[in-house]
Amino acid sequence: SAARHRTRPIFLYFGPYAPHAEGAPDGPPTPAPRHKGALAHMAAPRPPSFNEADMSDKPSHIQRLPVLNAKQIGELDHEYRTRVESLLAVDEAVERIVKILDDRGELANSYIFFMADNGYLLGQHRRPRGKGVPYEESIRVPLVVRGPGIPAGQSIDYFALNIDFAPTVAELAGASIPLSIDGRSLMQLLRVAKSPLANWRQDFLVEFYTPPGAPPTNQAYYGLRTQDTLYVEYASGERELYDLKADPYQLSSLHKVAGSERIKALSERLSKLKSCAAKTCRD
Repeated sequence: SAARHRTRPIFLYFGPYAPHAEGAPDGPPTPAPRHKGALAHMAAPRPPSFNEADMSDKPSHIQRLPVLNAKQIGELDHEYRTRVESLLAVDEAVERIVKILDDRGELANSYIFFMADNGYLLGQHRRPRGKGVPYEESIRVPLVVRGPGIPAGQSIDYFALNIDFAPTVAELAGASIPLSIDGRSLMQLLRVAKSPLANWRQDFLVEFYTPPGAPPTNQAYYGLRTQDTLYVEYASGERELYDLKADPYQLSSLHKVAGSERIKALSERLSKLKSCAAKTCRD
């Protein structure tokens, strides 16, 4: 039907299930038969946060996580291999989509956004697997964009959030962007003449989502992520504070040694982001 309306934009959302496990979000997935064992040499990454030795700076529910044993680490390596192997089929699918666009003469007029919905821990901070924590491995996701007017091979250090994709797609489609949205179109960052970093967001809110009606949990939190800081307040009253330039793997929380004025300023900024909506978020 899209081919009959050549003047109208076409939108395709492609969300493969890989690398989720069969019937559950966590655990080893089943790669396509043609890819099973293709990456048998790979092991889960071992950053400094992997199986973290000293957890005394962490909130109590993180402190209680036991040190991973050899069997658990072997299971994490297996899960990592199967996750990456399962993505080989996704690579093939993306390649086919791009080839069809190219064959039909549409690629030069197409924008492609390649992204994920969440990060994932495999042994970092002793978490055997999963997400839902405010650490970098959980909250950071890849974003690669190509399309007309976007310089090739360029990386930029601006905060892009999931709330930005709706206004971005609306702008590309020539549709009006509702004033009620919290995000901003990313197109002002993707073109050659981009908005200065000082005119873009300098921080953002990270939150543990609790579904309506769900029982309260002390593990729920609100976090403030700036260019070089992560500050977190938990429902239990516990806090975390990391200097991401000096401590990018978040091994030593500074919440007990930071001055009260700094904690107060971070807490006040976090409070503003928790209650913002629409224009007040974009500002």
